[in-house]
Amino acid sequence: MKRRVQFTEQVARFRDYMPAEDRATFLRLVSRIAAETEGAGSHLTYTTDTVTVTRSVWEDHVMVQYVVTSFYVVFIELDIYDPSRGFNEV
Repeated sequence: MKRRVQFTEQVARFRDYMPAEDRATFLRLVSRIAAETEGAGSHLTYTTDTVTVTRSVWEDHVMVQYVVTSFYVVFIELDIYDPSRGFNEV
């Protein structure tokens, strides 16, 4: 089931200013996650007894964390890990 996508303000701002190649990777991740929230490559990071589940995905130096509810996927964190370009180091 494809869910609606929402971004926190922090993620939306970073998305608007990140390098074009990384933005393309991020948008591919968003599409893939919206179509299948528990797809290959996603990792469960936190869950509660209610309807929310927090997961994370990493692809080509771009990492996202998102919360899954019944109807929405809310992206709560976005970051780039690529020391060769001066971004965060893992």
